[in-house]
Amino acid sequence: MLRVLFLLTAATVWADPRCVGCHQSIVDSYARTGKARSVGKPRAEVQTQRQWFHDFSGRRMGVVWGQGKMTHFMEMKGGVESYEVEWGIGSGREAKNFVVRLGDSLFLSPLAWFANRMIWDMAPGYAIDANPTFYRPVSGECLQCHAGRVAVVEGSQNRFGEMAQAAIGCERCHGDVAAHLASGVAGNVVNPGKLAPARRDAVCESCHLAGEARVANPGKKISDFRAGMAMEDVFTTYVSRRNSEDTVLRVNSHSEEWAESKCQPVWCGTCHDSHGAKVDVRAKCLGCHTSIDAHSIDAHRRKAGADCVGCHMPKQRPWDGSHASRTDHWIRTQKSEQKFLDRGELLRAWREPAKEVATRNLALGYLQSAEKTRSLKRLREGLVALDAAVKQGHTDGDVALAAGLQYVRQKKPELALPWLGRAVELAPLDSLRRLHLAATLANVGRTEEARKEAMEAVRLEPLLEQAYVVLGQIEPARKEYWKDQYRKVVPKRMMP
Repeated sequence: MLRVLFLLTAATVWADPRCVGCHQSIVDSYARTGKARSVGKPRAEVQTQRQWFHDFSGRRMGVVWGQGKMTHFMEMKGGVESYEVEWGIGSGREAKNFVVRLGDSLFLSPLAWFANRMIWDMAPGYAIDANPTFYRPVSGECLQCHAGRVAVVEGSQNRFGEMAQAAIGCERCHGDVAAHLASGVAGNVVNPGKLAPARRDAVCESCHLAGEARVANPGKKISDFRAGMAMEDVFTTYVSRRNSEDTVLRVNSHSEEWAESKCQPVWCGTCHDSHGAKVDVRAKCLGCHTSIDAHSIDAHRRKAGADCVGCHMPKQRPWDGSHASRTDHWIRTQKSEQKFLDRGELLRAWREPAKEVATRNLALGYLQSAEKTRSLKRLREGLVALDAAVKQGHTDGDVALAAGLQYVRQKKPELALPWLGRAVELAPLDSLRRLHLAATLANVGRTEEARKEAMEAVRLEPLLEQAYVVLGQIEPARKEYWKDQYRKVVPKRMMP
């Protein structure tokens, strides 16, 4: 009964209440899906508290639940650092991460709940971290796929206004519903199943295709994408040119795996009902495989069982997903071999963008990926493409930032300054751009200008730790002073 009550409450709160009047049954059904609980206030999990020793950091970690609040804590050198949890991210079917709020800034907790093991443990990315903290910024891009509507403070790393809608709502798949609310006819709201294949698939790919890099078109943000749009009109996703024997499973590569399956061009909605209705997947399989005679089907069932998905789409643990597991969407006749193979270092666009931005986007995709993977080959490819993009006349803020940073890495700060100055000019509220400019100004001896830029970054984002580090580098004699200034804005943080 309590479970039902929770689900009905979720339907009323997290699904758009404007839809309830005409679509009550769909709203109730949707409340039972993971998307309806993709972000929510913390609630007591099955195991309400636990303490454990984290070997890599030498710290004791723990979670407690009391008086309707969840608290995460960390012990180090006799001190305790604890924070009340603001949000839980994830439906909790496999795992759930947690977010703490300091002022208007959101940070990821190093503790996570793994429902598949019914245990608390270190969150993905923290298991072998020698210095886990509660100060890993939660970016707007991070929340984009999990949350319904969030207000990111422009230019900040992790400052947010109030969540207008926490979990994923109707508009994620149906686009702007204003016209439909004004005149409720079927044709004035997006129905993904009736879109052209590329636009239809883009609705799912916007969250289920992370790729190696995502690059927004000039003047666009990735969050500008809405159901019904062509994805490449907003951003380009770049994926590896994969080896046909590649069996590496990633957390958000469902669409990439599905594209390799022989079941194309069947789309996601064939087997998944986003509104939560139960789908008989075996019946879907047999509906397509009509050439198999009844005797063969019966023989196959006796030999291997009736679970098509269990053999051909087995659950596996993604290499980048810690303890969580998910369904492998690359359908094959044999079970996947669980091994890591070279995915290749060259990139390709999932769908090519407009010709005029193709070189620009590819350059930024390579450089973005090289930053994460430390791939020299991707770096070289990115530099060649960036040079070509600049010659084509691309000087927007993202290109300017990329060009400036490459000159910095080549130890040519004088050449970097005009580019970084342009990047700041085009996005004056971007705190990290200000910091890059500040560090480069300091490198050429323009100390006072550097200090002003770094101070502006602090003003824009008071909890931005890197800003205080840069100020300490600009003014070495006041390094301890800037450390103290940072401690004042994060008084609970224990420094190693």
